[in-house]
Amino acid sequence: MTPTNGSRDAESDDEGRGRRDPDAWRGGGPADAARRQPNQPNRQPGRERTPGEAWNAVGTLGAGIAFWGLVGWGIDRLTGLHHVFLPIGIILGLAAALYLVIYQALRN
Repeated sequence: MTPTNGSRDAESDDEGRGRRDPDAWRGGGPADAARRQPNQPNRQPGRERTPGEAWNAVGTLGAGIAFWGLVGWGIDRLTGLHHVFLPIGIILGLAAALYLVIYQALRN
């Protein structure tokens, strides 16, 4: 029997188009997905972490420490004080870089 609306019947489809997956109707809810994968963190659909994101965090931390450490060293040289602003710059750079890394991780 042919359908009256002009569409093709799924059973008569030789190429596999239009066929329904019999397993697609089983356990499709979020609770079932959580039960099947208990060790998976809650992530947005289609969102994967990449090694590039980890290197971005390492680079941000290194650059923040280096830049603000250099600024602190420069202030030490200009003022004639030795080893006062260098540790302050390093700590400031670490704090700023950590803030940026956490902000970027939560935003994505």
